[in-house]
Amino acid sequence: MNTLAKLRLNYLLIPLFALITASAASYFADTGRQWYRTIHLPVWTPASTVMNAVWIIIFIFAAVSLLLIWNRKFNQMNFRLIIFQYIVNAVLIVSWNILFFTYRLIGVSFFLAVIIIANLLLLLMLIWPVNRLAAYLLIPYTIWVTFSTLLVLNVWMIN
Repeated sequence: MNTLAKLRLNYLLIPLFALITASAASYFADTGRQWYRTIHLPVWTPASTVMNAVWIIIFIFAAVSLLLIWNRKFNQMNFRLIIFQYIVNAVLIVSWNILFFTYRLIGVSFFLAVIIIANLLLLLMLIWPVNRLAAYLLIPYTIWVTFSTLLVLNVWMIN
């Protein structure tokens, strides 16, 4: 019964963690929305509705990925490292929004985005041997952040 209670709690806390991360990132993005509309953007910049939809899907996939990892029994040291990397990723995503939208530090945001890509690649490498579905769920996230990093680099170059 105790294991069942833990399992149910995980299914509540992990999506809550994803929701809090997404909400914090969105809050800081909203602080710079007016400024963002005034800067020069590449013609290939997706519409904000597309960006929002993609981020919603990414956060759902990341939460499911984390649930799959959390509920898997494997080496305790690897488990801690993987969970730590998920937490680092959440902090990095929120930090990126603060740097880009709140402080308008486009160049610093670009370098932080490169660190986010490295974090995601590390997560993929750590997760792949443990649960391939959990790793597959992070691939769209990695692709989107790579695309977004190229977008930020272009925004930095033209502003």
